[in-house]
Amino acid sequence: MKRNLQPILLALLLLFASLRTGSLVHAQVPVVHAVLFFSRTCPHCHKVMTEDLPPLVEQHGEQLSILAIDTVTEQGRDLFLAATLHYQIPPEQQGVPLLIVGNTVLMGSLEIPQRLPGIIEEGLAADGIGWPEFPGLGAVLQAEGLLETENLPPVGENPKPPFAAPTAVANPPLVVEEESPELATDSGITVDLEEAVTAGENMTLAQRFAQDRAGNTLAVIVLIGLVLVVWRVGVALRRSEKNPRLWPNWLVPVLVLVGTGVALYLSYVEITQTEAVCGPVGNCNTVQQSPYATLFGLVPIGVLGVLGYGLIGTAWLVRQYGPVAWKRLSTMALWLLALFGTLFSLYLTFLEPFVIGASCAWCLSSAVIMAFLLWIATGRVKQMAMGYGR
Repeated sequence: MKRNLQPILLALLLLFASLRTGSLVHAQVPVVHAVLFFSRTCPHCHKVMTEDLPPLVEQHGEQLSILAIDTVTEQGRDLFLAATLHYQIPPEQQGVPLLIVGNTVLMGSLEIPQRLPGIIEEGLAADGIGWPEFPGLGAVLQAEGLLETENLPPVGENPKPPFAAPTAVANPPLVVEEESPELATDSGITVDLEEAVTAGENMTLAQRFAQDRAGNTLAVIVLIGLVLVVWRVGVALRRSEKNPRLWPNWLVPVLVLVGTGVALYLSYVEITQTEAVCGPVGNCNTVQQSPYATLFGLVPIGVLGVLGYGLIGTAWLVRQYGPVAWKRLSTMALWLLALFGTLFSLYLTFLEPFVIGASCAWCLSSAVIMAFLLWIATGRVKQMAMGYGR
């Protein structure tokens, strides 16, 4: 009987040894751990999470673990502040996306894809890289099931000084904007990049508006003004007047020159991807870095503005100094161009507070200029339709 049990016991021992060996081998697989700070309305963050990180995650599988933390939530803001203080990141360089791998801090959508692949390869060759060790992260890792209690890094205390939520940045330096407590309704912490991206895509209009309350309030005021101008133009065209009010002719070229200057500056910012001078209200850079800064993903909106102002200026020159036979056509062309520009500006102005979640003072200025051009051109068109003057 004992002889019959010996083969069975030997087989069980071999099976136990193989399972134990397999578990040890699995436990010894090197892993690179990283923490990504992002904002759900940050265009650069969206690029990093949808274009740069997924290929690396697919390539390395379980050997690359990334914890994504949204800075618009209360807990995310506290952790971001703790990390910036721990790693002594200057205030002018505190922006998102920000990726921490071990003790290495990567900032922006340019530096992260450039340096991260090499850091991962070096880390895996050196038996992996552990989680960063800044205050507050250990408790989060434990709550997410990513770390055992006995392996917690130093917890420390989360600092609570006033905080300004970071804006999108390709590479620092950048400007910070006010926090948006209306968005702090969830933890904003996940190891699933797709889930993090979806959180941004599913934001409500009110949540996007709350991202930049001062700038977006100004955008809504301009939006209402544009609607009123279009409405008033329609009323004026239907009203019968023998002597419609005419604005001085010189106002058109002046407005065209100012509008062209604004459009040229926006074109430069959009084409070169440089930081715009935004002023005290709004966040021009977030707007200029959004997908809506280009038409069909090809033509920068600023370039389209330069073209539009150029055509309006040309139509005015033809009306003033061209052949008599062209004056009627050029007057109508100027009005139609101004009408199209105003309607397009109205659409873009709506996108800023309710879709992009940020407003651009330069863009709002261009919208106001275009609305003035439409109002001025309407008087000339009505005069022409009534058969008075030129």
